[in-house]
Amino acid sequence: MALRNKRVFLPALVAAAAVLVAAAAHAPSAGGVTELKVASSAAVASSAAVATAGSVSPMVSVSVPHPEPEQQLINVIDTFRRGEVDAAIAEAQSLIDAKPNFRLAHLVYGDLLASRAGVPLSFQSKDMPDASVSLLMDEARQRWKHYRTSKRPDRVPQPLVRLSESQKNALVVDLAASRLFVFENSDGVPRLRGDYYVSGGKNGAHKQRQGDRRTPVGVYFVVDRLPGNTLPDKYGPVAFPVDYPNEWDVRHGRTGGGIWLHGVASSTYSRPPLDSDGCVALTNAELEQVAPLLEAGSTPVLIAEQVSWIASDAMEQRRRDIMSQVEQWRNDWESGRVEHYLGHYSQAFHGRGMDKKAWDAYKANVTRNKRYIRVALEDISVFGHPHEQDMMVVSFSQQYESDRFSSNSRKRQYWRLEGDSWRIVSEENVSI
Repeated sequence: MALRNKRVFLPALVAAAAVLVAAAAHAPSAGGVTELKVASSAAVASSAAVATAGSVSPMVSVSVPHPEPEQQLINVIDTFRRGEVDAAIAEAQSLIDAKPNFRLAHLVYGDLLASRAGVPLSFQSKDMPDASVSLLMDEARQRWKHYRTSKRPDRVPQPLVRLSESQKNALVVDLAASRLFVFENSDGVPRLRGDYYVSGGKNGAHKQRQGDRRTPVGVYFVVDRLPGNTLPDKYGPVAFPVDYPNEWDVRHGRTGGGIWLHGVASSTYSRPPLDSDGCVALTNAELEQVAPLLEAGSTPVLIAEQVSWIASDAMEQRRRDIMSQVEQWRNDWESGRVEHYLGHYSQAFHGRGMDKKAWDAYKANVTRNKRYIRVALEDISVFGHPHEQDMMVVSFSQQYESDRFSSNSRKRQYWRLEGDSWRIVSEENVSI
């Protein structure tokens, strides 16, 4: 049953009438609009525009929202901002009939009722718990802000440098925007196929230790698929653990685990922006849309505190630069010129339990007196680290052969720009 049909909830709906306007008023400036206000229901009814500082402002062009029912919610807000209050109420009624557990939609519906009744809009209420209203307002603000700022023609997330042949899709999480972007691998070029509202850790980004309720920032991969019937209801229909802590996290002493991409409890449609214990949570319906695209042991999950977007031509140059360095590293290894090969490694290198000095000695010893070395790299992916400046995370399958030894392995290297040169600061054998 929709809450609008419950008599006990009506006072709260009226008291929460300011939520819709508040969500718009606190959104960042776009197109010169800095504040959105509705003085009274009469004013709304007589105007087809939204007043700002005593003047009529242009409507802000927003991108077309796609995921249901978020699209309906944005449509309700846009209809209300055009002054079509009765039409907005009808749309809101339809929305909460379809999604009775969408709490934010109920607050928007209450906002519309209040405006039609001529009730002054106010955040002050003795009937509505402040914390609950505040959390829903945060969600409204994040959803609204996305559609005011999400147009990025011919731009791609800076970390998404190169997908390997086996990676059909990739996820990019922007914690500051409460958004998950899904990219598909289109002949090596990432193409945006959708984006979704998400919740992150209660205490924000940059997980450091077990129990800190922060979401880690870095380059991760889906490692498993856990069916919902094996999990508590709060995780939704399916969950996807990622490989936190990875080798870079371990090197920096980060602890904890159990970071998943999962859904929400069946009693609610969505959760506030900062509400998980460190995981990334989608609505159950949207998780079911994303789930078929995720492959354990393959799909990258790039989690950023705030995603930077760059032009596609700049990304192409970035991709060529790092790939030429990786190829030179491979060539120098095959050449048997140990000093050239070791020149690719930073003095800050640490990998496979060795520092730079130990690594140099080990590699010089195993390379000595070999008649030939052949190294082939396949399935190469490259991702910019979402937090470490000028760092690339390069993963590949390696086939090594010499006159004395041969092996197949999966490797991950961390390259960092030092001055004008890229150097390897970490190299490990990995399983994915």
